[in-house]
Amino acid sequence: MKKIRAPPFSLCNSLECGQVFGWKKHGDGYAGVLRGKKVFVRQRSSLLEFQGASVKEMRNYFALDHDLNAVYREISVDDNLRKAVKEFRGLRILRQEPWECAVSFLCSQNSNIPRIEKMLYNLRKRFGTPLDKDTRAFPTPAQLSKATEKQLKQCGLGYRAKYVKKFADHIARHKDDFLALKKLSYEKAREKLMNHLGIGPKVADCVCLYALEKLEAFPIDAWMKKVLEKKYGKKEGYAKSAEFARKRFGRFAGYAQLYLFAWARSKRHSLK
Repeated sequence: MKKIRAPPFSLCNSLECGQVFGWKKHGDGYAGVLRGKKVFVRQRSSLLEFQGASVKEMRNYFALDHDLNAVYREISVDDNLRKAVKEFRGLRILRQEPWECAVSFLCSQNSNIPRIEKMLYNLRKRFGTPLDKDTRAFPTPAQLSKATEKQLKQCGLGYRAKYVKKFADHIARHKDDFLALKKLSYEKAREKLMNHLGIGPKVADCVCLYALEKLEAFPIDAWMKKVLEKKYGKKEGYAKSAEFARKRFGRFAGYAQLYLFAWARSKRHSLK
């Protein structure tokens, strides 16, 4: 297996924190699909050992170029963040493929992680390209655009099927949309995403943060709403709460969000 040094980095925290849904525990590591290839990765101390991808692909996907120590200095502005950083040190925001990320968070609406994972597994199983007898790639926009809304509902998407179908149809016809979005400012990219049926502020912020590398994005779901209310006294609507977070945590507000989200879900403290 290939090896790269990756300090500070936590593979477990980065893959199991709710930012990505396609990786599965496999032995002493994780199995997933990256750029249409089956990949296995495990961590041994500060070393990442992997097969199925290039060193460049793994460095890029796991954002090993992000200076986490600089991130920590900027976001550790209060006890909440200092505790979260201490507990989840090495958690990195991944550079996900925008198409799969967008569909994943379209499916995340009014759902939970196990259910999201099941929906995405069903999409891969029914529409994705086989990589071996046990693994399929995530379906391309062209593959999903050929699916009917009824077929998508049969994969467990429910009302979200309409959103995914419309989005797949659009991206299949406009393949360069995501490349264009990456070049835009956070605000403009977010606005463009929200022009699509079913993509509201939270889904748009998730795509901006986890796929377009707009690190100031601050997605707010039920967990983050609780954190902002109980730990920061913020009970305003989405827009004002997100603006507060971006001002408080600065250009790496997205990292603050991910650490607070992981910290809140760990159940090692009270949000009551």
